[in-house]
Amino acid sequence: MPAKQITLEEPYIACQNQLGEGCLWDPKTGLLHWVDIKRSQIHTVEPKTGYRSIDDYSDVDEMITSLVLRSDKPGFIGTHTTHLAEFPEATKPTTANPSPIKRTSTPLVGDKSFTIPEKYTKDKEDGTDRFNDGACDALGRFWVGTMGVQPGNRKGQFYRYDVDGKVTTVKEDVGCSNGIGWSPDTKIMYYIDSPRTTILAYDFDLQSGTISNERIFATSDAFDGGVFDGLCMDAEGAVWAARWGSCRVVRYLPDGTLDTEIITPKALNVTCCIFGGDDMQDLYITTASCGETDKSLIPQYPQGGDLFRVRIDGVKGVERFKFAA
Repeated sequence: MPAKQITLEEPYIACQNQLGEGCLWDPKTGLLHWVDIKRSQIHTVEPKTGYRSIDDYSDVDEMITSLVLRSDKPGFIGTHTTHLAEFPEATKPTTANPSPIKRTSTPLVGDKSFTIPEKYTKDKEDGTDRFNDGACDALGRFWVGTMGVQPGNRKGQFYRYDVDGKVTTVKEDVGCSNGIGWSPDTKIMYYIDSPRTTILAYDFDLQSGTISNERIFATSDAFDGGVFDGLCMDAEGAVWAARWGSCRVVRYLPDGTLDTEIITPKALNVTCCIFGGDDMQDLYITTASCGETDKSLIPQYPQGGDLFRVRIDGVKGVERFKFAA
């Protein structure tokens, strides 16, 4: 049976991010957050009003690559280019046409500090470039990966950052670490290393925070070009994955069957997705206006960098886990 296809002709918000990524839904506040990596900004929208805000962290001269919500206080834990930091609560949205507001993050220090080891980043031509995507597991540990300066050369890593600041290198030989998610029973972890053009699955031991039995969950064979990027999960245990370079988000059932394709014909590089809304049936999708370089793709794909939203009736998303501190 062919996959169901839904085409999105218009964006929800025409924000034209350079590299929109890392979307988060906060059910407590009813706010959606996402980052524009290249511009070092955190965007926030309140869907009930349409009001937005933009927090600008560009003064630190570091990109923002990922965010997770915190369980014990407002704000976020996230990654700049090479280090972890805490970010204050997002500026309250009060207008539909916001101007960026300058904000400041705080690097984690002491036993809680985490910077990509210099042995990986010292080779500026063929080493580790920067942090990329991250997510928390059900015990509030932060899983975050890096990408190589040349992703095809696989000089990145995948880390587990515990609440007490302990860092474990889970994987090396990573090209570009991207989407991370868990099955509803937390017994399977899904992981995307984009240059491998697959979604990987692992057996996951929640108590120890360890993975084993790597296998391929889904491949890119059904698509003409592109790679997997960010992902999110739904309550049925299906995986929703963005596809960089092929204008779509795809849904895979737990048995690996391709079930649904959400197509964005005017936005080539689709980066991440998350469920939100009062009933968790609205799927939000971030995109990029840039390609492999910073050159804009807007002339060919005029909705690149915009935020999309689509109603997925009958399918409920699940909340992302929060950092346990």
